[in-house]
Amino acid sequence: MKNEFDTLAPCGVYCGACPSFDKTCKGCASDDKEQDRCSKWNCKIRNCCYNEKKLSFCIKCDQFPCKVINKKLLNTHRNDPRFTYRHEIPDIFIKLKIMSLDEYFNFQIQRWKCDSCGGTIQFYLYKCKNCGEEKMINQI
Repeated sequence: MKNEFDTLAPCGVYCGACPSFDKTCKGCASDDKEQDRCSKWNCKIRNCCYNEKKLSFCIKCDQFPCKVINKKLLNTHRNDPRFTYRHEIPDIFIKLKIMSLDEYFNFQIQRWKCDSCGGTIQFYLYKCKNCGEEKMINQI
């Protein structure tokens, strides 16, 4: 069964904006073993958060941002605009501490919503998957 919050990855990335979402992947938080995307089962961030720390999100860890998050996300592709979404994680993710899960989920949906057609802007290319409209997501 699909959980609406499966698009909220433990690391702070919004999976709903990933080009693989709803194609080969059902979201980083999904435990559905039937999905084609299997690399997430070996994700060090996911395993640390869910399996080792028993947390729902890395932001709830007193070590956030830890060396794993820094190595895998925050300190990668620094000058490449395709990866802007990674570098915004600390600023965006802090909202989860002040919002309810529902509010944060809706914030992410709205943040990645195409102004032209209502589709989803995908990261890397920052284009709507429905109409192709280009849009850089507003930085926080």
